Amino acid sequence: MTHRPTRPLVALASLATATVLAGCAQLPTSSAPADTGRQPLVVQPAQAGRVVAAATAVLDAGADPATADPAALAARVSGPELALRTAAHTIAAAGATPADTGGADDVEAITSILPREEDFPRWFATVTAPGADQAPSLVVLRTSDARSPYTVWATPTLLPGASLPTLAAPADGVAVVAPDEDTNLLATPADLAAHYGDLLTNGTTSAYAGEFAPDAYRSGVESATAAEVASLQAAGGTFTQERSVLPDGVLAVRTRDGGALVVAAYSWSTTSAGPAGGRAGKLEPALAALAGTDEALRATVTRQEVVVFSVPPGAGGGQVQAQVVAAESGPVQVTTG
Repeated sequence: MTHRPTRPLVALASLATATVLAGCAQLPTSSAPADTGRQPLVVQPAQAGRVVAAATAVLDAGADPATADPAALAARVSGPELALRTAAHTIAAAGATPADTGGADDVEAITSILPREEDFPRWFATVTAPGADQAPSLVVLRTSDARSPYTVWATPTLLPGASLPTLAAPADGVAVVAPDEDTNLLATPADLAAHYGDLLTNGTTSAYAGEFAPDAYRSGVESATAAEVASLQAAGGTFTQERSVLPDGVLAVRTRDGGALVVAAYSWSTTSAGPAGGRAGKLEPALAALAGTDEALRATVTRQEVVVFSVPPGAGGGQVQAQVVAAESGPVQVTTG
């Protein structure tokens, strides 16, 4: 039997996240006070600072993934951020270098986004000072009920040249936009998240391509995916992918101009398979650490992604486009067969 040459299998560990996140991002300038909300702030501005400090202390303590305490992370980190940081610990503990996810490298808060919400679950966010990557991040914190502490759910970093839309001052608070609300928006936040996921997966053939302006994150994903497909096809292999919005993975608030700031989290699975009868390919070190093996003929990599959209006011019809302004992404699980 003829064996095809051994070649690297799965080249999408970091998706060029480091390159799309390098550069300066812009923060919105302060604007006039928002109208008085009818519901209370989820937390008061001074309280938000204390909550953030308590929740992010574990991130500071675990800045080196190799020495991060998984139990401490699980106590104050949740959702995509917990999955990404747990995976980074596993990778580093195995002696490999974790993928650059585009998560916050500095959690010093410079302002807060405080929704007005009476019911649970609740969330709020802070904008951090630029870290070593010279870009601010959005630290999203969530709690399920009045007895549970806020946990860090996501820390996507602003993309090069991107800016957050202007929101009301922390003391005024921002109105929550329900996932199924489309008042003065091109789509509901839930539909917007699903449409962008379809665009990431299907590229320009997506029926929703016109709803979104070009962005660096999508460009990086498309380039890395195309390179992986070309490599596998040249060797007689195959590549498939699927993406879905995580349960309770869409959050949104109104901006000062009547549009919305939307945060969406996804699970993205890619399966790379070598040719039938071929030899197992070598996995990248980070993926090998998650898989527990160095080689595989077939590997399925599950990643989690968090994307932040700035959605201008106005209905659809091709005149309004959402803009991705921040993102983080990384592998959280690898299975082989």
